[in-house]
Amino acid sequence: MRRQPSFDEQVYRMGLVWPELTLRRRVRQIEAVWIGEFLPSPMSASYRVSVRFRPQWRPEVRVLAPHLEIREGASCLPHLNADGSLCLHVQGEWQNWMYLADYFVPWISSWLYFYEVWYATGFWVGGGTHPDKHEHRSE
Repeated sequence: MRRQPSFDEQVYRMGLVWPELTLRRRVRQIEAVWIGEFLPSPMSASYRVSVRFRPQWRPEVRVLAPHLEIREGASCLPHLNADGSLCLHVQGEWQNWMYLADYFVPWISSWLYFYEVWYATGFWVGGGTHPDKHEHRSE
């Protein structure tokens, strides 16, 4: 079994791998929040995103700006958690031995790219666990 990185190791690695993300808040060993810009493709809009890390919890990502729009004809945004944070992985995919910087943060750009494709086409091409929803199918 792989060793879980400490809180300080997670924070250090985020700064090393993603220096463009600003550590906005750090509360002892309890919580760290980074803010930064993501550009999922050269033709994409720039998205301001927050990444919240608390040990023993799933990391939480929110798009701060621009406001994510629901496409015409859709009833909701696809692949959001109940609290409005981005649904970046299926249950069990995020493991406590993973570094945020190496696994979780790259998933953010992928999600934003899939959001833009969905907004343009109506189909979520990023996979996931909601194949019963029309907007999540990749056909």
